[in-house]
Amino acid sequence: MAQAVADWGVPAKGVAAIERELARLRRERQREGRASRARSSVLDLIVFATREVHARRAAASIAELSRRHPSRAVIVLADRDAPSEPEAALTVRCDVPAPADRHELCYEQVLVRARGPIEPRIASAVIPLLVSDLPVFLWWTGTPPTGAHHFTQLAGASSRVIVDSADFARAEATLPRIAALCTAGRGRYGVTDLSWTRLTAWRELVAQLFDVADFRPYLAGVTGLRASYAVDVDGRQSHPSQALLLFGWLGSRLGWSPAEPLSSSEAGGHLFRARRVGGEPFPVRLRPHYERDLAPGDLSGVRLEAAAGGRHAMFDVDRVDREHVCVRVAIAGHPVLERVHVLPPPGVVELLGEELTIMASDPAYEEALAAAVSLG
Repeated sequence: MAQAVADWGVPAKGVAAIERELARLRRERQREGRASRARSSVLDLIVFATREVHARRAAASIAELSRRHPSRAVIVLADRDAPSEPEAALTVRCDVPAPADRHELCYEQVLVRARGPIEPRIASAVIPLLVSDLPVFLWWTGTPPTGAHHFTQLAGASSRVIVDSADFARAEATLPRIAALCTAGRGRYGVTDLSWTRLTAWRELVAQLFDVADFRPYLAGVTGLRASYAVDVDGRQSHPSQALLLFGWLGSRLGWSPAEPLSSSEAGGHLFRARRVGGEPFPVRLRPHYERDLAPGDLSGVRLEAAAGGRHAMFDVDRVDREHVCVRVAIAGHPVLERVHVLPPPGVVELLGEELTIMASDPAYEEALAAAVSLG
């Protein structure tokens, strides 16, 4: 086995050999003379990656999550260009939840490096490695091949499928396929997007604005929406999925419909028109903006413009820096509210940890996604 794989753990071929090696590693840990260790998996996690950097990021994330979500994790690293049979490397890692605890919690990672054409055989190599009677989560890194046989098999064996549209090559083209996947999986598995999870705090801040009774009438009179998202310094990496999902969430909650299809703006991003219930079309702009400390695609600002009772209002939520946003409201040109909120940027560990607590479908996400893809 190549040295690049050796540091993942001990090589083994075949399901039986893997299980024997896992049992040996557990016994070896128990002979080390420290506190007894309990195998305590509460879920199965399948991670599919086509790049080693994604596989290693997943392995590190699973290690950090082990205290809250000890699991049997099967990480599939697929290399279609290498003409070889599937190989596996594996390791058992143990962690101590707190110094006073008498028992450690064990979780298990298995790396399956699949070489060559994988479609006919990857599911049969992975599914037997799962611990029976546990919920199964499938975390697909990169753009999922939703129509491929191996994807369909792994999704069908799962309780929940997790994707990250921030990694999609073209979110506008791929999000409709994710919407179709939600429909196909209904009643069998749920689907979610880590970009949707990143929006949780933003959605809460926008919703809280309209908890104020004096502001609520403006929801029926929206006259414009602008959402800004980060791009790299040369603007080549544009990932508008968070901005699209934010529009979809607002539209699905407020009954908006597209007045024209999604189109590219001359200044970059997207410019189109939406229609509120019983109202005139209004402009929507999804605007890319360079932000030094943000990952491409991260939301950087939201502005809602609206009219009610003959007065115009602007509702703004804008990043001050990486960890703070400022919420401002102005009515008839006069500031009536300004406050700063902490908005810690969630890393992939926090995002994944949140999603591993949910097994059902997320109707709010599915409705937001459907509203976003209706622009196509």
